[in-house]
Amino acid sequence: MKRRSQRVLSLATGISTLAGCVALAVAHTAPVQAAGPNFAFPQHQTYKVGVVPSASQSTRDAAVEKQYNSWKSTYLVHGCASNEYYVSTKGDGDATNNGPVSEGQGYGMNIVPLMAGYDAGAQTEFNGLWQLVKDHEDQYGMMQWQLDGKTCKYYSGGTPDGATDGDLDIGYGLILADKQWGGYTSDAMTWLNNFYNHNVAPDGHLKCEDDGPNTDTRPSDHMIDHLRAYAAYDTSHDWNKVIARTEAVDGSLVSHYSSSYGLLSDFVVGADGSSPKPAPANYQENQPDNIVGYNSIRVPWHMGTDALLNGSSTAAFELSEAQKWSACAKKVSGSNPANVYPHLNLNCTGYNTSDVAEEAGDSIGPSAMAAGDQAWTDTIWNYLQTNPYGDGYYGETIKTLVMIVMAGDYWSPASASAPPPTNDFSVSASPASGSVSQGSSATVSVSTAVTSGSAESVALSASGLPTGATASFNPASVNSGASSTLTIATSSSTPAGTYAVTVTGTASSGSHTASYSLTVTAAGGGGCTPAQLLANPGFESGAVSWTQTSTLGYTPITKATSAEPSHSGSWIAWFNGNGSKDTDTAAQSVTIPAGCSATLTYWLHIDTTENTTTAKPDTFTVQVLNSSGTVLATVGSFSNLNANSGYSQQTANLSAYAGQTVTLKFIGSETDTSGGTTNSVIDDTAVTTS
Repeated sequence: MKRRSQRVLSLATGISTLAGCVALAVAHTAPVQAAGPNFAFPQHQTYKVGVVPSASQSTRDAAVEKQYNSWKSTYLVHGCASNEYYVSTKGDGDATNNGPVSEGQGYGMNIVPLMAGYDAGAQTEFNGLWQLVKDHEDQYGMMQWQLDGKTCKYYSGGTPDGATDGDLDIGYGLILADKQWGGYTSDAMTWLNNFYNHNVAPDGHLKCEDDGPNTDTRPSDHMIDHLRAYAAYDTSHDWNKVIARTEAVDGSLVSHYSSSYGLLSDFVVGADGSSPKPAPANYQENQPDNIVGYNSIRVPWHMGTDALLNGSSTAAFELSEAQKWSACAKKVSGSNPANVYPHLNLNCTGYNTSDVAEEAGDSIGPSAMAAGDQAWTDTIWNYLQTNPYGDGYYGETIKTLVMIVMAGDYWSPASASAPPPTNDFSVSASPASGSVSQGSSATVSVSTAVTSGSAESVALSASGLPTGATASFNPASVNSGASSTLTIATSSSTPAGTYAVTVTGTASSGSHTASYSLTVTAAGGGGCTPAQLLANPGFESGAVSWTQTSTLGYTPITKATSAEPSHSGSWIAWFNGNGSKDTDTAAQSVTIPAGCSATLTYWLHIDTTENTTTAKPDTFTVQVLNSSGTVLATVGSFSNLNANSGYSQQTANLSAYAGQTVTLKFIGSETDTSGGTTNSVIDDTAVTTS
């Protein structure tokens, strides 16, 4: 497929004329990290018009989560500085070395706040996205529109400038973040002030870029729902004038050039006069700018979203546009979203029917919903679950935002009003288990944390103690966010065995618990005989004594190879590495004698072709299960990020399970979502007692 063309800076006169302007100096403040989001995903909305996909709400929420995981692992990059994140243009070539463009940065600053609550790291990631913007502002305080992926330096032609679509989304993202977490008001107001002064033409229409002429506009920048949020948030500027002029320009274009279909060209000239018209072909980009192209395919998404949020009275023009555009797309594609062409003539015929792109069909979704076309809406929703043309950053990012809208989880900061979050807290114990001899004491660090709202007083207690044992906390109560030390003292008569101790924190908001496993051994060692308990620990007898599974049929215990050599001997347990989604397991039951300390050891080697420094699409875990198959603990957790050049020995304390028969289970899981594959290999396992 033909990729979306890069914007060509050809406004040399405008650049030289404005070069002497001085940018407003801004002191950005770092937001305080919030205790929790005010609008945690999912936020189920009732839109004012139209229909939603027939799939259940839970199914739609799960689909958004899956798409977000894929988008985040592929395109959200931690760089160039340690406190920066950017949205990579991987797969589309919009910037050198898959670097960011302001449009993508704006998309990310919309997506991440909307997914807060599901993504525990959302605010950290948002702050990193915003930090990169602040570190790369142009002379007008907007983001430099195109940066290299390795250096994050501006490399496009001419004086660094901003693009209106990215700048508009960045401002909207700051408002979302302020509603979601608080603390971004000053940054948002400064950004909106700079945007109004440099991206809005004197008559009120949106320019194409902050240093561009006052005559031009780009309909894909006409995000009316964003402008309505601006108007509600910032009363110091006349955003309603911008909305009215934008609707007037679009209304005139539709009336004169596409009255039956509501289509808008990629670029428009004469936007400051009474007769705006489509720009000439190849006016700003090396594609036909006078028809629908890779820019204006976003119009039905924006028009439909505004209609859904604001209804038939407030968004009458946008609703009419959404209905017309949806009908045109359905007609020209034969009701197949995959055949909605990225280039359409304004009479709703395909300009180049050999050019196809996923995002063209994706973007119709909100308009189909607003139009009330249930069957077409369902068809597009199902299409969103695929990627038929292997689209990169542009298509997959638009898909993520469209899916949030179609799932009914797109909330507007213009109408968002959240009550203060309810106070709540968590309790944890570290370590999670311990072993003492009769008459001795164990100490445990009990930590609390604020999970929402404000800190509150938490009283601590312990239950499940063995006979003759006592528990004391120092201090006995803490404010959530602080820690206490639990001391469990046993007596000489405390029976040997393993006990499940429950630590409870009680506050006015309720109670939460943490578990601690205490093993009491007989004084003097209890007569434990040191031993190695696993059978066939180095797999030299093949699969003897081991139970193994594989979803692809490639069971892990196998002969070593030159590609995956053994740690010793000739056999290994080799998990995954098939380049396809797969889960492999190997397990063995073992009885740990009462009164013994026990240690699991194994040698692990991981190699991977995954090209990521943050995502963990492939994992390797070690679990302890009881005789009923219930997971008691995960005692080893690794991923593709733990790749190394050779074997390293891993250990885990199993003393908490003395006197029990447990199953040790090694699990390799490969999702194949990031394009690479990961091999996890173990050898020379052992469970030794002392």
